[in-house]
Amino acid sequence: MKTVSVIIPVYGVEKYIAATVQSVLAQTYKNFEILIIDDASPDKTIEICQKFTDPRIKIIHQANRGLAGARNTGIRHAQGEYLAFLDGDDLWLPQKLEKQIEHLENLPAVGVSFCRSAFIDEVGKPLGTYQMPKLKGITTPYLLCRNPVGNGSAPVIRKEVFEAIKFTDNLHGTVEDFYFDEHFRQSEDIECWIRISIQTNWQIEGISEALTLY
Repeated sequence: MKTVSVIIPVYGVEKYIAATVQSVLAQTYKNFEILIIDDASPDKTIEICQKFTDPRIKIIHQANRGLAGARNTGIRHAQGEYLAFLDGDDLWLPQKLEKQIEHLENLPAVGVSFCRSAFIDEVGKPLGTYQMPKLKGITTPYLLCRNPVGNGSAPVIRKEVFEAIKFTDNLHGTVEDFYFDEHFRQSEDIECWIRISIQTNWQIEGISEALTLY
């Protein structure tokens, strides 16, 4: 059973983070590590995270570098063959990892698996609305115009996909590998998916279940 590295960037999410982490611990697919990336969070987010005792959880601290920077830190520390991203105020349904790993295992040409998402309110109550994107035949123009992945908590991605698109730069005083472009403070995920589509032969494909609560 392959390992999944679940990367959770956190900044100012003390109201939500306990439920977010718990939604990962409740996954039916159990072979994972959780990398909580503290992006210099000013509230009690990390104090809450430190109360979890599961040995699969690791907390990594960094100076504030934004969402793209936190995801990059997570990728650099990840030990898994698959990488999954979860924002600190989103939730997963229990079968998310199991179904998306199965999707990737069954389709070797797919590098990025995403699921549909259901919208929730601030207390996690379903709103009855869903992101219902096209799931197959994803092209670069479609990514640019529609972003079928939908949000940063929906995809599970082969680590080798990120190795294929990484670039080096000196943004913080030392030369590092980058995966998400930290020049973007918004839409950094869409830029990354477009780069995958342009620079690699990996397919981006979705599954029909709404397994992310966004």
